[in-house]
Amino acid sequence: MLTIFPEILFLSPLAPFLIRIALAVLFGSVSWSHVQRLDALVRTLAVLEAAIAVLLAVGAWTQPAALVASAIVVLWLALPNMRATAVSTALLALIMALSLVVTGAGAFAFDLPL
Repeated sequence: MLTIFPEILFLSPLAPFLIRIALAVLFGSVSWSHVQRLDALVRTLAVLEAAIAVLLAVGAWTQPAALVASAIVVLWLALPNMRATAVSTALLALIMALSLVVTGAGAFAFDLPL
């Protein structure tokens, strides 16, 4: 592979780690904003979002958690009253979740590569 900086290729496992942590922070903040609403359906979604945030932050079951996260983001995009972020942020979260499905958990995770 041709690259301009071949000396830093050893840092490539950190990229999924940073994506995973950023997505966990996003899901945690959205979960916090959803738990403050009075609707029971939105609060149930908040519990699921919090569980996804914890799984992503810890790095346990990352690929299934990222699949569920992408489904939740599609739900955010389909139902605007469920969305607590901007559309561009939701689209970026969808790309990040699908990226984690493909690449795996990265460094500092409990998932073991198979």
